[in-house]
Amino acid sequence: MINFDDLNGFDNLDDLNEELEKRTNAHNNAPIDAFEGLTPVQMGQLENFPNDESPLVLKELPEEELQSCALLVQIRFLMDKMKGGKELKLTKTGALPTKVVKEIYGLGCLKNRWIEDGLTKLSKESDAAEISITRILLEISSLARKKNGKLSLTKKGEKTADDGNSILREILTVLFYKFNWGYFDGHESEDIGQVFPAFSLFLIKKYGSTKRSSYFYAEKYFKAFPQLQEEQDSSFRCYSLRTFERYFRFMGFVDVDKEEIVGPVDIRKTAFFDKLFSLE
Repeated sequence: MINFDDLNGFDNLDDLNEELEKRTNAHNNAPIDAFEGLTPVQMGQLENFPNDESPLVLKELPEEELQSCALLVQIRFLMDKMKGGKELKLTKTGALPTKVVKEIYGLGCLKNRWIEDGLTKLSKESDAAEISITRILLEISSLARKKNGKLSLTKKGEKTADDGNSILREILTVLFYKFNWGYFDGHESEDIGQVFPAFSLFLIKKYGSTKRSSYFYAEKYFKAFPQLQEEQDSSFRCYSLRTFERYFRFMGFVDVDKEEIVGPVDIRKTAFFDKLFSLE
């Protein structure tokens, strides 16, 4: 906190403003324990990640290494179907047709636990969040548009269809700032996980070499943003589910070991994550 108690002795307004600016700058550039040593300025930069002034840097990778991003592979599979002005007809509910759903799942990029355990069958898009999010992120991005029940590429989508790094940056931006992270769960909070998701990336970059419980990260996340935490166990489960079991797993950022249906999972960052992100 900035101390203003001893500012009464300034008679000159210019001197007072200069001192205020000095103290504000000192505060904004001082490491904060709750932010894992990041300064308020750096946290502000993370809030707008990915950008060119963030302590966390999104790098460009060769096309073959981008194959480790499961969600990117699935989205590009859909984009390939629409190259050259082609359209993809959706169902009456706006979902992907069954044939395409099974084609995407057949890529083997993302597996659904309930389907793999034989507890449910894959017959429509809504049977697997891993498939639904593929269509949703593409649909709300600047790469595609939906019109008259059909999905097609925009000019930007056509132009970048063969540029995996550009697509990845667009999809990551849409995931962080346009998509509702609570869409696939019943938790009341719409903010947990979605507020400062890049801080979660920073935590993984810092601690993810060792397999750790997702609750280890939850503690640090809610230490930084205590206003988001409600009942501890519910908040921790919500953060773990959204951040690690779903979206970061979908992106290929973490490997997840889950033994129990309810409770924390063990996670470790992937080699792809380490190549994709660096700390400056």
